[in-house]
Amino acid sequence: MLLKMKQVAERLNISLSKTYELVQAERLESYKIDGAVRVSEEQLQKYLDGRKRGQQPPPWPEKTKPVRRRSASTDWF
Repeated sequence: MLLKMKQVAERLNISLSKTYELVQAERLESYKIDGAVRVSEEQLQKYLDGRKRGQQPPPWPEKTKPVRRRSASTDWF
C-alpha cells in the first residue's frame, strides 16, 4: 500500500515538512506519481529498520550556497 506524506508524518510522529526533507535528502525512498509523493509501507519499514538504536544514520547532504546571478543590465557593461 502506498502512503501519502501526511500518513507517513503521522506514523513517524514528525512534521510534514520534516517528512518532505527526508524524501528530498533521499533518506526515505519514495515514488512520485503525477506530482504526488508516495511512500510504500515497505520503504517506511526499511527506513525505520535503518534507524534502530545504536546504528549510525546516513549523513545529511551538505547544504549548498545559492548562486548569485548578475542582472541582465550589468552584463552589458
